[in-house]
Amino acid sequence: MVTINRKKVSAGIAIIVIILIFPWTCLNTQAETDITFNSADKFSIPSYNGAISFAVNGTYSKATFENDTWTFTNLRLNRSQPLENFKISTQNSNVTVFSYIAFNTTLQSARLRYAVEGKGEQIFNFGLGSQGGEWSGVDWSVITGNNVFMAEGEGWTISNDGTLVVTGVTGNVSIVHWGFSENSLPSSNLPSYLQHSVAIVIAMVVAVTVIVAIIIKVKSKGHSGEK
Repeated sequence: MVTINRKKVSAGIAIIVIILIFPWTCLNTQAETDITFNSADKFSIPSYNGAISFAVNGTYSKATFENDTWTFTNLRLNRSQPLENFKISTQNSNVTVFSYIAFNTTLQSARLRYAVEGKGEQIFNFGLGSQGGEWSGVDWSVITGNNVFMAEGEGWTISNDGTLVVTGVTGNVSIVHWGFSENSLPSSNLPSYLQHSVAIVIAMVVAVTVIVAIIIKVKSKGHSGEK
């Protein structure tokens, strides 16, 4: 007959309970450290005559103001995907951020939507770098509210450290960036049909990007000729 040691059984149950409860305790502790904000909160930039607000509720673990730039750590807008290191500044304009949406599939993409009052300058850094960090073949687009793709150098620029500057635009604006994860690029170890499927997707994206760029340049030249 097997003899059951009640003390050992009790100790085992206690350990199991601790294992089950501890992760939830950690999650609650982490959640309690987040700072919440709402649409009434303003993040001012006095020397630049600008202010930043959010149209939705959200949280962040830390917000610092340095060199006339707000830096948000682990920023979440209405339970969106987190922006781990998001920098934003604005000059002679007020910015209201609506949303941030990211898609982590074979083709990774993200979009920030905001509205701007005043023909000033908005400065953003998503912590990706101009080449997207872990993303490959990253590209950027700035789209105004009437679905007009602005050409790079004509209303916006991107620097080597990934700082994107939008100038002279009012109303609704979307900043879109996309690329491929290093892990999603074709590998020689993959079966042939998988390599080709990823390659086809890459080719399609490149083709669409080139077509859009050509259309923008043609329109830009047309406007210049009219002037």
